[in-house]
Amino acid sequence: MSVAKVVLILCKPRWLVALGWMISYFCVACVTAGVSESAEPLRYLCEPKQKFSYEVHVTIDEDDRVKTLKGNVHYLVDSVEKEQLRITYRGGLAESAKLKQIEHGGVPDGLLFGTRGFPGVAFSPFSRPTFTGQVQSTNRITLSLTGSVLAMDGDSQLPYLLGNLSLLPFEILPESNERQWKVDTGTSITEESNSRRPFGAFGPFANYDTRKVQSASETIEYRVDKEGGELISIKKTYGLKTPVTGENEAFEMTGTGTWVFNVAEHVPESLDMTYQLVVKKGNSSTTFPVSVKFTRISAAQLAKMEADAKRLREEHEQKQAADKLKAETPLTDEQKDSALAVLNSEDPKQLLVTLKELAAKSLAEPDAEIAGAIEDLLAHTDAAIAKAASGALMKWSSSYKVKMELKKAYEGPSPVKSTDREVNSSTPLYVGQIVQAQEHGHFWIPAVVKDLLGDGRVQVEFLAWGKTNRSASLARRSLQLAPEELEQPARPQAARLASPSGSPFSRTWSDATGRFKVEAEFLSSANGKVLLRRSDGREVELPIEKLSGKDQEAIIKLNEEILKLENPFEPKAAVENPFEPK
Repeated sequence: MSVAKVVLILCKPRWLVALGWMISYFCVACVTAGVSESAEPLRYLCEPKQKFSYEVHVTIDEDDRVKTLKGNVHYLVDSVEKEQLRITYRGGLAESAKLKQIEHGGVPDGLLFGTRGFPGVAFSPFSRPTFTGQVQSTNRITLSLTGSVLAMDGDSQLPYLLGNLSLLPFEILPESNERQWKVDTGTSITEESNSRRPFGAFGPFANYDTRKVQSASETIEYRVDKEGGELISIKKTYGLKTPVTGENEAFEMTGTGTWVFNVAEHVPESLDMTYQLVVKKGNSSTTFPVSVKFTRISAAQLAKMEADAKRLREEHEQKQAADKLKAETPLTDEQKDSALAVLNSEDPKQLLVTLKELAAKSLAEPDAEIAGAIEDLLAHTDAAIAKAASGALMKWSSSYKVKMELKKAYEGPSPVKSTDREVNSSTPLYVGQIVQAQEHGHFWIPAVVKDLLGDGRVQVEFLAWGKTNRSASLARRSLQLAPEELEQPARPQAARLASPSGSPFSRTWSDATGRFKVEAEFLSSANGKVLLRRSDGREVELPIEKLSGKDQEAIIKLNEEILKLENPFEPKAAVENPFEPK
């Protein structure tokens, strides 16, 4: 105490001096209580069933474009017990990108040397096609009241070393009522080096197979900036760094911003952060500016969003029900006549419209006459009309649908369902025939016969989307015939099992509707049925009335021709029996 102050005190009455000391002590006590006693520690003291949601906006400035990740995330507090919160998260961010205007034209400099933004580097931490945080997902999180993650079920990883989307709002709170605190931890960054898709979830949530792990130090500093009312504003400084080790990429991510906490509802309110991510390799480095923002959605906004979503969902369901009813309603006589008139016309515009309308139908019993008219358009000279006819016929002819589905399946290279149609030494095969082949394991793969070898084996080439690929020489037991409904390539003339060329017993047969045709040899007819032998050697018996009128007339003529033949079992027969193998 100075001499002047001592003199001043000595000149005052004792009671006044005492009163001054009391007032001074009381003021200091009030100030101290205002900081340490009345200011309660920040805690996530949520209530069970409490809901809170955020609108999240992330932007990343790359060398040739600016990417944006945007969406809403939602949280529901399942329970609060033993100083722990159990929370269910759901949400995801949608990605969009806007290309930059390159003033000098041409390719951005970074693209001349490697993957976008990484000179001389074959990949970047942003190259993985889809992160789990970019699709709708659900996580279940267990947090301490200070924000430490105790458990997490699920993954919502974001790119750019931003961690899990589900954890984005939650910061680590101080143990007591400090107005400045620091979190300093070690972590790791994992790289999927086997697939060249690096940088998935790091820290304790790297829950998938990885081949390479980088250590990293992570430091976060917090300082209370403003407080008053329900909100407290906290300055946040972030730093993450990996050591430089040989040829590995080194990462340094720094950021500053403001995190706002709602002390009335005990939940995060908002975040506004800007980061600089620097990636170094050798003597080169690349910087990526990144910004991360989120804002809590108010109860009124959330109620409106939920009401709008419910309305849109109901409208969608009503439209689906109306479309289903329309699709399943048979054509009226008037609609059928109108459709047939268009299908038999030459108006390309009306044809496309009508075929589209017919393709939208889904009838339990499609009309055969309509199906036949559509089938006639499959060979239309206008490719668009032929394609539209094929799409419509898929809905009007179950057999055609099966045929087209098989055609697609047998383009390869995926395994197909076993037909159990075994191939043995007597099974007729021909070059160009599509079969099922089993080279290894238990899967049957579409293949095409390339050669019938002298040792009984068969040379095949496995199909890959309509083109031949790898070949193999297989025993016949490793083959199976393809489904009967599969449309096969034309059988070489020399390999046909029909009668000699020019014989009246072999012809192309059609059913009564004209929709189905088969190359087969007439064997016999009796009791209203005809027996035919198909080109693959299989015999088929069917009612004569199911054949076309021309084929029914042909059966009469063929029977007459057979009656003209002498008995083929007589040794002196002058006419050669066409059914006798040569």
